[in-house]
Amino acid sequence: MPTIFHRYNDLLKRHPFPTNMVTTGLFFGMGDIIAQTLFPHKSLETEVVDEANGITREIEVVATYNPDRTLRAMIYGSIFFAPISVMWHGKTLPKIKNPFVNQTKRQTWQNQPKFHKRLHFYDSVFRLGIDQLIFPALVWIPLYNTVMVMLARHDDPFTVVKNKLENNWWNVLRANWTVWPGFQLFNLYFIPVHLRIVCANVWATGWNAFLSFVHNAKGHGKGSGKRLEELVDIEDEDQEFFMIYD
Repeated sequence: MPTIFHRYNDLLKRHPFPTNMVTTGLFFGMGDIIAQTLFPHKSLETEVVDEANGITREIEVVATYNPDRTLRAMIYGSIFFAPISVMWHGKTLPKIKNPFVNQTKRQTWQNQPKFHKRLHFYDSVFRLGIDQLIFPALVWIPLYNTVMVMLARHDDPFTVVKNKLENNWWNVLRANWTVWPGFQLFNLYFIPVHLRIVCANVWATGWNAFLSFVHNAKGHGKGSGKRLEELVDIEDEDQEFFMIYD
């Protein structure tokens, strides 16, 4: 009798687009819920203690759960991230071969089982290089900023997107390279193609939780002088985070 995993595994193989869209949307939403629940945004507000004498004090206010933020994350993950990821990670990247392994050597290794793992490793490393040099810089970072700003309905969204990319594109890319290459090499080498997006979603949930933790550290933000705390900053309480990293 097939288990739930077997059925899900079969759906990923037969219907990769709708299955990954649903799964990715849920993972993005779950990551945001975890972040908001375990690491809620905190701010300082001024409370009047003695109005006659002008005495005030600062109190820490914990933000309540924002369902709109979760919905934006789910829309981005399901409608934008998942289909592009299926096309790239599921359809295109697995077909790319390492050009530094000449055809004669490739044919020889393919005919000898003891060299299969070596060939797969060389191809995986090359695919990792292509993936990390092209997609984060040219697709994921611009796409994330554009979609999240549009969904947040800014008055001048194109200017906001332009400013975010001008100020943070390189910093976000460097932060990406500190976290993703090692995992992606593991993903490309060990994980079957149809399960790679799901595994990446699990890893991304942990990454988002880390970013939320950093954001809620005392004194976070630009100018705090602490490298980890300056990794994340937000424009206002309704904005998604974006990385600073210097």
